[in-house]
Formats: sequence, C-alpha cells, structure tokens
Amino acid sequence: MPATTWSINPYPTSQSNMKKCPLLIIAALLLSLAACKTNESNYRAAYEAAIEKQKESTALDSTIYGNYRRQASMARLAAGSDTLPLRTESVAYTENGGASRETVKVYNVVVGQFKQLFNARQMRERLQAEGYPDAMIVHTREPLYYVIAGTAGTPEEARNLYQRVSRDKALVLKSPLPFILRPNHLAH
Repeated sequence: MPATTWSINPYPTSQSNMKKCPLLIIAALLLSLAACKTNESNYRAAYEAAIEKQKESTALDSTIYGNYRRQASMARLAAGSDTLPLRTESVAYTENGGASRETVKVYNVVVGQFKQLFNARQMRERLQAEGYPDAMIVHTREPLYYVIAGTAGTPEEARNLYQRVSRDKALVLKSPLPFILRPNHLAH
C-alpha cells in the first residue's frame, strides 16, 4: 500500500472550501462573543465588590474621626444681605500657630485645611507675606489643621474678610473653602 502524504493548504482552492472558510470564521467569532456574555455570576461578583467598597468608604465614619466630623455642624451665617457657609466645631490652639483664646474671635475665615502641620505653617507664612498679618492656625481633635486668614467679632466684619479672600487672586481656594469657623466655646 502506498504511503499517504497529507498536506494542509492554508489557502483553499476549491469553491466549497472557500465558502466554508468564512463560515468557520463567523462561527468562531460568535462562540468567542458568547463566552464574554454577562451572566448572573458576573453581576453578583460586581454587586459584592461594590458593597465591599461602600463598607470601606463608610468605615471611617464609624471611627472616632467620623464622630468628630458629625459633631461639626454646618449652617449659614446671615451677614447683611449675604449668607456665608458657617461651621461650628471644637478647636484647639496650635503651638506657635498664632492663635489663642485672646486672639480668636467668634467668626474666623478659614482658607486652608491640612492633615500636616508643616503644610499649615507654610500657608500661614505665605498669607502673612501676602498682607494677612493676623493669619493663624487652629486644629480639631482629628487633627485637622485650619489656616485662618483673619478673625472677626461681627457677621459684617466676617463678610468683608470673606469677600476679600474670595476675590484675592493670590489665594487658590478649593471647595469647601473659604468658610467661616465658629469655635464651639464661642458659639454660646
């Protein structure tokens, strides 16, 4: 019996083989698309991942820091025909921050908030060089360091200072800044 040799020609030459080749390509494409089809297990995995992410983001709210944030109340301060964002919060006086019970008044215009004291001190120095000689630093229990451009005893003084810092092109302020800070111990 003679030996049979097989050869595979990647380029079919007969009419029937040429018609089968595109059909095979289309069939392979359909099978690959079916494998990518979303199914119930994919939906469940995505849902469970989203729930985990939500738990992680709310985990901080269940900590002591979340409790401090909830205690800080946000309101609006009426000053003439304007209303300004007002936050009432417990604060302490940062060492070498320029603030004390004698210098801090009821309404304080906050233009910076930082987790690092070094950054707050840098901003305070820039503010003083830019014409805000009363710039000071206070901090919360978290600690979060607030840089205050100035302090005021009346809502009208606070409005004037708030408008000044809002118009000052040398200050780059991002929401929620600026806002008026009223220390808890002065809110009564």
